[in-house]
Amino acid sequence: MTPALFATVAANEAEKAAPDTTLVDVQMIGSAGRLYISGRAESVRAARDAIVGVLSAVEGRDH
Repeated sequence: MTPALFATVAANEAEKAAPDTTLVDVQMIGSAGRLYISGRAESVRAARDAIVGVLSAVEGRDH
């Protein structure tokens, strides 16, 4: 998978972990994708933690 496409994985995990957040933008261009979300700080942190957990479990290159 192209590294930028992991932004879609991150967006999916963020919405599952914190459904009360708002997905502002997902960019899947270039060597690094971008994900912008908004919401309560507590919810955004929960989304972040879920994203880190999923992306850390991806097999392939060393993290």
